[in-house]
Amino acid sequence: MLFDKEVILFNQDASDNVSALTQLADSMHAKGVVTSEYRDALLKREESFPTGLMTQTIGVAIPHTDPDKVIEPQIGFMSLKHPVTFHQMGDNAEIQVKLIFMLALKKSDDQLSMLQKLMALFQNQEAMDALQKIDQKNDFLDLMKKNEIIE
Repeated sequence: MLFDKEVILFNQDASDNVSALTQLADSMHAKGVVTSEYRDALLKREESFPTGLMTQTIGVAIPHTDPDKVIEPQIGFMSLKHPVTFHQMGDNAEIQVKLIFMLALKKSDDQLSMLQKLMALFQNQEAMDALQKIDQKNDFLDLMKKNEIIE
């Protein structure tokens, strides 16, 4: 299961997007789901291909990098106490992000499918409101199941 290693971090402090991404990538590495090169590759990719996205009410980011840095498919999640600045995919505008879904997937088909599922989640205002308030892993996993992110 994509959240089975429970890289699910709530209400984290981060001074900027690099700090937030580093915390989450290091947590994924500590669980053994990504290689030691994952973090640096992810940070480098984020500079060239930003992953921020403004939903109706909140900024989210969907950072990811090449599948060769992934040992075991996984998604990491982080909510931030205070938003940090990311650049938006597409137009590179600065946006304030509070929620991060870090993808570590092995197949490009899986990545595309997951991005489509996450986009549907981001358009569900009720789910996004709930996501901002959740601070328990079980509640988070239930929300992900309800919204068909995981089975």
